[in-house]
Amino acid sequence: MEDKSIQHCNPKALKKRAFALSQSATVALGCLAVLLVGSAFERPIEPAMTVVIDAGHGGKDPGNLGTGRYKTAEKDITLAVAKKTAAYIQERVPEVKVIMTRTGDTYPTVPGRVKIANEANADLLLSIHCDSFKKSSASGSSSFVMGLDISEESLRIEQKENAALFEDAPEDTKGFDPDDPDTFIALALKQQIYLDKSLELADLVQTQFRDRVGRKDRGVRQARYYVTAYANMPSVLVELGFLTNPTEEDFLRSEQGQDYMASALFRAFRSYAQHWFSLNSAMDTDFPLPVEGEPESPSPDPSVEVSIAQDVPAWHQEITGDCTASVCFSVQAASNRSGETLKDDQGHEIPEVVQQTIGNVYKYRVGSTPSYAKACQMRDNLRENGFPDAFVLAFEADQRIPLQDALKRAGN
Repeated sequence: MEDKSIQHCNPKALKKRAFALSQSATVALGCLAVLLVGSAFERPIEPAMTVVIDAGHGGKDPGNLGTGRYKTAEKDITLAVAKKTAAYIQERVPEVKVIMTRTGDTYPTVPGRVKIANEANADLLLSIHCDSFKKSSASGSSSFVMGLDISEESLRIEQKENAALFEDAPEDTKGFDPDDPDTFIALALKQQIYLDKSLELADLVQTQFRDRVGRKDRGVRQARYYVTAYANMPSVLVELGFLTNPTEEDFLRSEQGQDYMASALFRAFRSYAQHWFSLNSAMDTDFPLPVEGEPESPSPDPSVEVSIAQDVPAWHQEITGDCTASVCFSVQAASNRSGETLKDDQGHEIPEVVQQTIGNVYKYRVGSTPSYAKACQMRDNLRENGFPDAFVLAFEADQRIPLQDALKRAGN
């Protein structure tokens, strides 16, 4: 009987087996090389848009410290809300690339934050802060953009927010002097191309804070911040509320309060992204935002017969109009992908709707008036009746123009 162990040690057999193995390895390496080469030529997926979220202060700069009742630091509140806002965007609008200027207790300089946004070629910069004041009764949320219309309130805020820049990065302040009219005008003109979009986002943010979270609305203002002056994109600086107000400090320190504010910021961003980038969020109808103090809807009275042919609400008459002036204002009530007839929250069809399709998104425009004040009334009527994201548009010769330009030309 042949000894198989001797056969296994036969040099010819071993050589033949080694050759077979080397052939298999060569084939495998060839396949791997093809895969690697193929992947090297695959084009990376470009994001639909890029947003930079800046959590104000951080590290050695705590920001304002609240009422003193707790160890509150503005830098902690802004980071918590920034992280939650970023998470909402990444989860619900995955086509968007989110960049944060900080994700921990670090201190990027103010010029460094702007540099991050500019080098990323971002489409939007959102800087998050909390306010403070010598009187504890001061309350409310506000949003700021770079512009020429400076109020006393804007001056107070800009001095506070720019203070860290001049203390920690004086070498970066060259060319930025808010008190120099020539420098400031030059910077404001540079930002003019982004002002319309910045104002729109700021208005959406304030609407969400006011109508969805029950915050006092301190309005949209213009100020001379370094972070908005040097950003090469639309940019908004948001003051969530006053940490020096005991009630607002408690709210902003709470997990629920931070969730509400981040949810409001996400909703404002979502409307902005829908308008300018035709992006809709996932789980759109499954993302309710609680409203502080919102009254419960009354139960229907079973003794009252409801007619299907209900009377048209009187406010419908307030959102119509036929403008024949050179500059006209209208209101975008909503946008969606369904293309359904636009109806209010009571099921009534909205009159005189102009429907426009951009990509696969339907946009619904309502009313037309030469008066910006009248357009704002139409916007408010729509917001109060089921269209919380309504905003004013401007047109000249049926072509949309920046709102700021329209206000100058119309003399509103």
